[in-house]
Amino acid sequence: MREGYDHLRITRLTQQIEKLAVKSRLVYFLTSAYYRMLIRREANLANINEHDRVLCIGGGICPYTAILLHQYTKAHVTVIDNNRICVDKANGFVKKLGLDQIKIALNDGQCVGCQEFTVIHLAMQISPKEIVINEIMKKAREGTRILVRKPKKGVQHLYCTLSQNEGDSSECIRHGFLSNVDHTSVCVVGKRAAGILT
Repeated sequence: MREGYDHLRITRLTQQIEKLAVKSRLVYFLTSAYYRMLIRREANLANINEHDRVLCIGGGICPYTAILLHQYTKAHVTVIDNNRICVDKANGFVKKLGLDQIKIALNDGQCVGCQEFTVIHLAMQISPKEIVINEIMKKAREGTRILVRKPKKGVQHLYCTLSQNEGDSSECIRHGFLSNVDHTSVCVVGKRAAGILT
């Protein structure tokens, strides 16, 4: 039961930081620094460009990943989150930034249709991660690139993890010392579909 409690703690902390970020552009600029290199490297890993349609599962109040992915690649990005308050605040923030190519909707990663997307990015806080990934693997079209972040060992207990090791068979990129993310794996549906789960 401790894992569930810790998972809620990291989600609440993240939401508090994001609440401040959507209220102040200065706070957004400072807090987004944490994500900039990480997301740039993920975009390169998955070869994301302006022709891609990206689905971000789990966006929170301040959808840093979606915003930066769009700014770096010009891809159309759709964010889903299963928390209505997060969706409402994120929509307001994206509108305030004038980012019309980012859409945010209330939905659940276990239920979302994903046939129209060429890239799917999973937030580290999503839960239950294994069920969401299994559903995506069933629904996504062949060739879809799926990005999955894995936390560093020291903070792994704060996140919902897979029962098996993530990313060992797929391509991955390791992230820096100051990030909670150890690495991001990319799996191409139909080519390395087992890569995320083995």
